[in-house]
Amino acid sequence: MAFHPQPPSPPPFPGRRALAAEDLARVPDDRAPALLAYLNLPPLGALADDARAVSGRDDADFELPARVRAALRARRDGNGGAFRSLGDLVGVGEVDAQDLAAMLARLGDRTRYGHRVRPVWGGPEAEREFFALLEGAQRYIHISTYIIGGEAGLRMARLLARKQREGVKVRLLFCASGFVISGSPSGTGFVSRFSELRSYLFHDRYYRKRIVAELAAGQVPFVNSAPVCRHWTRRDFRARGIKNRQGYERWARARGIPDAWLDEQEHLDEVCGAAFANVDHRKMIIVDGERAFIGSQNIADSYFYGNELSRDARENVRRWQWHDNSAILEGGGIRKLNQLFLQRWALSGGDRFDADDAFYAPAPACPGHAVLATQTSIPGMLRLPWRRNWSRLLASMLGGDLRPITEGENPIRQRMVNLPALARQSFDAEHCYPSDADLLARWSAHAARGLAVNLIVPEHYDTVVLGYECDRFFPELLAAGVKVWGYRRAILHSKLAMVDDFYVATGSYNLTLRSARADLELEFFIQCPDYGAAVSERLARDREECALVEPSALARLRRRVSLPFFDAIVRYFLF
Repeated sequence: MAFHPQPPSPPPFPGRRALAAEDLARVPDDRAPALLAYLNLPPLGALADDARAVSGRDDADFELPARVRAALRARRDGNGGAFRSLGDLVGVGEVDAQDLAAMLARLGDRTRYGHRVRPVWGGPEAEREFFALLEGAQRYIHISTYIIGGEAGLRMARLLARKQREGVKVRLLFCASGFVISGSPSGTGFVSRFSELRSYLFHDRYYRKRIVAELAAGQVPFVNSAPVCRHWTRRDFRARGIKNRQGYERWARARGIPDAWLDEQEHLDEVCGAAFANVDHRKMIIVDGERAFIGSQNIADSYFYGNELSRDARENVRRWQWHDNSAILEGGGIRKLNQLFLQRWALSGGDRFDADDAFYAPAPACPGHAVLATQTSIPGMLRLPWRRNWSRLLASMLGGDLRPITEGENPIRQRMVNLPALARQSFDAEHCYPSDADLLARWSAHAARGLAVNLIVPEHYDTVVLGYECDRFFPELLAAGVKVWGYRRAILHSKLAMVDDFYVATGSYNLTLRSARADLELEFFIQCPDYGAAVSERLARDREECALVEPSALARLRRRVSLPFFDAIVRYFLF
């Protein structure tokens, strides 16, 4: 039977007056901890948490009205900085029983409130947690990832085959073709013929064919997420007799695929002209509808390895071992992740299942007090209009430093742009590919106004070309007052941004125009002091493995001029 959660109706509190003991006595015992945790968030209540929240001061930036926040903050400050029991709320002026009822009704939304988020750092910890999560599956495992490769991918394939035999329903969605420049073990998923030769000679010795063989032998259902557009051009769809857009639409409607999904797919078909240029970059592993492995890690030896990193960075880089992060998420927001999985799975040729059925969507628990917002984006939301950029492209080819003009709005990018505006004390980020000029300029403006901004960037890049493009922005960041740290220990792949040690953005989104305009992305915005404290501690430890960046002469030169042809290709066609 399908379960459709509804926020509870506000309890029948009396009319407007200051909170009284009898009002608070009506709060259900199981709601009291959630209410106190909500009111003890640093902003007092949660930030509104959407792309429009930009100032941190207006009512639109917060969930609670200014009147309510001001009164509660005064009481909280006078109470030693925290509410420890409901009794601390008795007699708060400007807050009445109706306001309390509204807060309790809000907290009944299990898709946003009541989550637990536990950080999982890369390497041995990620390997242990990832495989333990899969081993614990009782009903189903849904995996959506960009790359699978190496011994880690092979081990996962064998585990999935075993779980399938044990009666666990398994579905695996991953990118089996794409344009991978690095040639790294992380990029030895199923790409081009050239990549197969490159991988055979230098890296994975055809692990990918062994992985597919294990999946097929174990009868594990898997679907190629690439290309994300024009599925009727794929061999597997042509084998079903689907050879054009009309045939694909008839097939989709016969399977009950919703119109909204088909509308999105039609958009992708229109904007993604070259299939290899757009990929499903999202990463989520969902187990039993109760737990999910989220973040930025793919499933390959570069991310999941058993050894501790060597003190010799050259050894780690030679092994192609990456410094990365993920998290274990629990709570009602996993329902949305499963619906996102179903959408891409079904549109790409997988079977149709009911994501709202109790088997896939058990009644959501309240394992913690983290506030969660999940944001997706698809190609074409942000565009490079050629009519406005051809002259800039030409100038870049000749050495002029004219940066691309964009149109449209990517909701993840907009949220990322606005994050520092919400900070009161500090803004910290650890990102592997900081090359979005406009986003970095806006972050820099906050540092210039006095906000403490720390940015950890790679010292070693998996993609040298992209590394050159990122380095060129460091002089500008430093000039604005941003502290830029180069991570030395290994290749950096983290994607973290944090406001005031409590509000963390993590997921698949890179600080590149490619993520903003070309790929399907998934980002998580989490408000939780405990998770934020863990991330803050980790970033502090990471800075111990860093050196403050000193821009090279080439980076300083490229602050003012472009390298002819090279920069034009990188900015307008690759990233």
